[in-house]
Amino acid sequence: MKLTIPQLREIIQRALREAAAQGSRQKDYRKSYDKMIGKARTGGNKNTAPFTKKAAGTGKSGLGPF
Repeated sequence: MKLTIPQLREIIQRALREAAAQGSRQKDYRKSYDKMIGKARTGGNKNTAPFTKKAAGTGKSGLGPF
């Protein structure tokens, strides 16, 4: 199968659109996770233990000093 330049451009554009859509979805998931951690950090919420140490944020391992 021989690809022409317009076909190649269409394939690349389709792949970029798909990647951009996945990136925005990951951003939403990250915001949701940040909100969940923020709520757990406060302690005193119903059904959660009061945390004495700060929970790690997204993108952090949580293994360093607090």
